Amino acid sequence: MGELSNTVFSHAEEFVQQVPLLVTSSHATISRPAITLTFAQSLDGKISLPGQQLLLSGAESMAMTHRLRSMHDGILVGIDTVICDDPQLCVRHVPASELTSVAHPQPIVLDSQLRIPLTARLLVGPQTNSRLKMPFIVTGPDHDPARRAQLEQMGARVVVVACDAGRLCLDAVVRELRQLGIMRLMVEGGARVIQAFLESQIVDLLIITIAPVLVGSSGVAAALSPLSAPIVPQLYEQFGRDVVMAATIQHNVC
Repeated sequence: MGELSNTVFSHAEEFVQQVPLLVTSSHATISRPAITLTFAQSLDGKISLPGQQLLLSGAESMAMTHRLRSMHDGILVGIDTVICDDPQLCVRHVPASELTSVAHPQPIVLDSQLRIPLTARLLVGPQTNSRLKMPFIVTGPDHDPARRAQLEQMGARVVVVACDAGRLCLDAVVRELRQLGIMRLMVEGGARVIQAFLESQIVDLLIITIAPVLVGSSGVAAALSPLSAPIVPQLYEQFGRDVVMAATIQHNVC
């Protein structure tokens, strides 16, 4: 991605300031953070290819996403995303004047079996850049103690929560994160994590970037099953070739 202009960064800042739930932590409670679910998808609703990284966001909408990251205490992904994409989960696409002062969110990985590679950038990056944070790795009770010891020796924090049918209980996850000081949580994927949060009725804000591409039937869908609660759009904005929608999910509507 080439150098971005100040106009692009200003546009990103103006957009996020127009979304009320982003400029207040009022939806955080004593039991969970305020939660923003965000992802990029194609016109046909795909977010990736099986086992492959798929870059959908253009430079302009990517700048918006990184501005979003800077407004959250934590950024959460599933272990499949870490294995496939090897993300850094930090703030990079902001004005040069902010790069040395911007607050990076706390990386959080849902990893019930502690499969995160020891070579993952989330573990290696903070060893050479003190401004980056070692990840919280949320796992289940049946994890490998030896693997946990390796991760903790590297500096990661392993957080144990209850599982249900082999999956981490999201209510327990967000409760633990709130106790660890996460007031505002950004959830970025992948598909199973997106679906789980959509079904959980704990998402306060939904921000979707729609890229003008068609991936086809081989792509991985953003939503794996229908969502019963209505999505209420709050704002649409064009960023370069992409369109970004900010919306709320109207839970408990009969």
